[in-house]
Amino acid sequence: MNGQAPSMLKPALIAGAAFGVAGAIPVLNWINCACCALIIGCGFVAAWLYSRQCTTAGSGFSVTNGAVVGLASGLVYGIVTGIVSAVVTTVFGVGDLDEIVEQFQSVGTMDPQVVDQVNRFMESTGPTVLALIGLFFSIVFGVIFATIGGLIGGAVFKSSAPQPVPVDVSRWPASDQQPPDQQPPPVQPAP
Repeated sequence: MNGQAPSMLKPALIAGAAFGVAGAIPVLNWINCACCALIIGCGFVAAWLYSRQCTTAGSGFSVTNGAVVGLASGLVYGIVTGIVSAVVTTVFGVGDLDEIVEQFQSVGTMDPQVVDQVNRFMESTGPTVLALIGLFFSIVFGVIFATIGGLIGGAVFKSSAPQPVPVDVSRWPASDQQPPDQQPPPVQPAP
């Protein structure tokens, strides 16, 4: 209990990695359809983990701390989700390019030239560009919504640092010694 704030790295990595993997699993990631619940939960859990570390270290935990650790966990979430989603898509073939083009064509109200341009773009760039675009949006949404979750967690788990124990100076043993928390009076220069 030194009163110094602990590092935010560990809670951000734990929450971001755990929720990032969950956000990349094809059926489990549908939880994000409910107002980005997985991403908000990532920031909330990171704030909870960090508040526990702050309590153990004897330092306070504020809403600002929750927002910052939520932002960091959202960054980790976005990176992990983007990478794991790209791997899952590559290995299992989820989101095949031909299926995406067929969905565009089945809409029916789209201009055939737009569908043709999308088809040519997807054929020319391949899955790498789509994976990078997915990574970018995972990071953006992860940072935004995990920060919101961290703010909520900061409001729920906020605590102040414990007050220092007062020293009883009335029972100080020697009259010519000063207690450790008091300074000697300043010396006045002679006139």
